[in-house]
Amino acid sequence: MTPSSQDPTTDAGAPEPGRRRRRRRTDDAKNAPPAKRGETPNGRSRGSSGGGGLIPASWGLTPTFRVLLFLGAIVAVMSFLLYNEYLIREVSEQERFRAELYANLYGLAVSEALPPEYSALIADRILINPTIDLPLIVTNYRGEIILEKGTGLLAGDEHPETRRKLEELMDRMDAVNEPVKAHWTTQARGRVYIDGTHVIVTDPTHYPVAWAGEDLPALVEEGDPAPIQVANTLQEMMEAGVQPKDFTAQASNTCYLAQSGDEFIIIEMGNASPLVWGGDQLPAPTDTTAYSLVRSSYDALAAEHAPVAFQLRTEHFIHFGDTELFNRISLAPVVTLGVLCLFGLIGYVGFRNMRRSEQRSIWVGMAKETAHQLGTPLSSLSGWLELMQQRLEDLQQRGDKREAEAVASIATEMQRDMGRLNQIASRFSQIGSVPELQSGDLGEVVTDSLNYFRGRGSQFGRHTFEADVPPLPKIPLNAELMGWVFENLFKNAIDAMIGQDGQIRVLARLDEERDEVVVVVEDNGCGIKAEHLPRVFEPGFSTKKRGWGLGLAFVKRIIEEYHSGRIQVMQSERGQGTTFEISLPTS
Repeated sequence: MTPSSQDPTTDAGAPEPGRRRRRRRTDDAKNAPPAKRGETPNGRSRGSSGGGGLIPASWGLTPTFRVLLFLGAIVAVMSFLLYNEYLIREVSEQERFRAELYANLYGLAVSEALPPEYSALIADRILINPTIDLPLIVTNYRGEIILEKGTGLLAGDEHPETRRKLEELMDRMDAVNEPVKAHWTTQARGRVYIDGTHVIVTDPTHYPVAWAGEDLPALVEEGDPAPIQVANTLQEMMEAGVQPKDFTAQASNTCYLAQSGDEFIIIEMGNASPLVWGGDQLPAPTDTTAYSLVRSSYDALAAEHAPVAFQLRTEHFIHFGDTELFNRISLAPVVTLGVLCLFGLIGYVGFRNMRRSEQRSIWVGMAKETAHQLGTPLSSLSGWLELMQQRLEDLQQRGDKREAEAVASIATEMQRDMGRLNQIASRFSQIGSVPELQSGDLGEVVTDSLNYFRGRGSQFGRHTFEADVPPLPKIPLNAELMGWVFENLFKNAIDAMIGQDGQIRVLARLDEERDEVVVVVEDNGCGIKAEHLPRVFEPGFSTKKRGWGLGLAFVKRIIEEYHSGRIQVMQSERGQGTTFEISLPTS
């Protein structure tokens, strides 16, 4: 049986010592003590993973269980965060309800609707309670700020800029919380100024609410500011010493003013008795028996001039914002969302790294196993080469020169190929460990790889190799692994040029700006599809019918992890070829 017909994965045909070692291993197994009940021959308990027996072997030794456990942890944490979000939302609604309740209590406490003892209790427990940090602004019916209370509000500061900021804050409050309307009193007080030709009715703050007279404008719509002319006339009357006449009406009830000359009468809707009157032809205001006469006079004045309708408004508006607790709670959903995103990102990165680690373990283990498996046939080849060397010596002694030269030529080529196989086994054995880098010439590595493929052109097809490799500075590298890089790139280029006369070009240069050595490998093969470009360096990805898709994965790891360099596909088009670029630091 010739060496080429033997199975390289067995020891058949190998020198005798190999068979004796196998028998010794068998004898050791036979002489081993019998396994205990419930144990395998290697001493492990059946049905356990070797880690204590708490996890079934079908789960503990498979990556599926680890992935499911990791995903389950993510779901549990996200469920907990979502539950916290639900609780935060509930607390936020309760806090906002509490703020609205506080604003209503404030309006109730300062009104006349409650007995004084209850108002005092509310004021003591709520209004002046320092633990309640609710920002609160009170305005009258005209929108004027009369009170501000709460954290961050400068009470009593009348500076225009402060007033402007308070108004802006009040607008923001109203956009979130509807103001609370409060009637602090059920009775509204009014004043009447009359000088014989003009009658002006004001609220207690001297703000005109109704007027009549020959040269005064018509009454404006409710809520509009009083005209300047009316305000000026009122100011003149007050400076002239006109004494006002006070009256009281139900808050927000409609009143009517009838006036002619120096006579005026004010009545309240739904009230038959006049509220206040004045004029030389009318009874004195203190004559309560003259109500019927004044009422008749009102009808006469109303028939002569249409009466003016107005209201004495006493309502106030309580504008309130959110408490400090609510503001802190409102940030919780943002924090929760951020934590969810961060945890999701960490989970994604962890899951991705887990998968990558799993893939890396597989192909690193495969590389180690390949190096181990190569050792047996290499030992056999070494034995056969020794036998050929003895045969060569016998031929030389017999003087058979022609046969001796033929055997010597075959032995030399076999020795060279065996050296190559030893180099490949050494490369595989270094995968998974940190290789030692030594100062070397990258140009020599490229040239040696090219010469290897040139010398075996008949094996790889009709292809030409062009190289432009000038003298380069020495860089830290592992020559064996770096040679593997270029052999993988050349072999991939050759596979891409099957069925055509291909050309492979290698260009090398020194990038002084980046302090790097750059090597470009080009071919004119079939190219790589655009959708496959992002995955060409992934372990296990391959478009070939055969192969494990680990060649470029090894190349990327050798370049980037072992030599701190970069590799990328610079250009690839269908039918136009592919260009790879490798950059390695010089130090």
